[in-house]
Amino acid sequence: MTMLDENDVALAAEYVLGLLNTASSATVEARIATDPLFAAEVEAWRLRFQPMLGGDVSPPAHLWKSIETALPQATGQDVSVSKLLFWRSLTGISVSAAAILGILFLQKPDNVPVPAPQAPLIAALGSETGAASLTASYDANTGRMIITPVSLDTGNLYPELWIIPADGTARSLGIVGGKSATAIIVPANLRQYVSSGGTLAVTPEPEGGAPGGKATGPVIASGKIATL
Repeated sequence: MTMLDENDVALAAEYVLGLLNTASSATVEARIATDPLFAAEVEAWRLRFQPMLGGDVSPPAHLWKSIETALPQATGQDVSVSKLLFWRSLTGISVSAAAILGILFLQKPDNVPVPAPQAPLIAALGSETGAASLTASYDANTGRMIITPVSLDTGNLYPELWIIPADGTARSLGIVGGKSATAIIVPANLRQYVSSGGTLAVTPEPEGGAPGGKATGPVIASGKIATL
């Protein structure tokens, strides 16, 4: 399995930030459809940037002048122009987000707290034999979970995803794709169970899911949920 390098990570972030031209974006979208690891990286960046991408406020005109003055002088090492543009854009968005949050805070009455965005949750699901592996990312603000299979084969059965919280009772989150990424919206009554420390698991089940919401197949992959 090919691992992602720093250029792949930067490319995924640039795509989410909208810094690529039309041709490059099309190339990235084609790769997302065929490369589960890269698709998961794109989704992870999307979750990281989500609190900041709701709008844009131009930073003060003097900001970049101050930053450039504070930076050390360039050394003999070459720095990629594209990477400089990427990090400059990232910093600009961070400043914009801070300005937006500041405005919202000032507009809120003193007795109404400003809710803080919840950190994305992730999980790596696998088996002792390595025969099955998946990644999961969850946005608690929207209830959206992305399941990306890396290696998953359930034969004539269907992979069903379960959340197992501290009480040990497995609750079905539905059937997921075995070959490509699946986006699901976790039902409102189950979102309380999707939290750091809980367990995600996959079992092979008949078409339509486990009868009566009770797993019939063995756990072929599982993993703990953690904060990103």
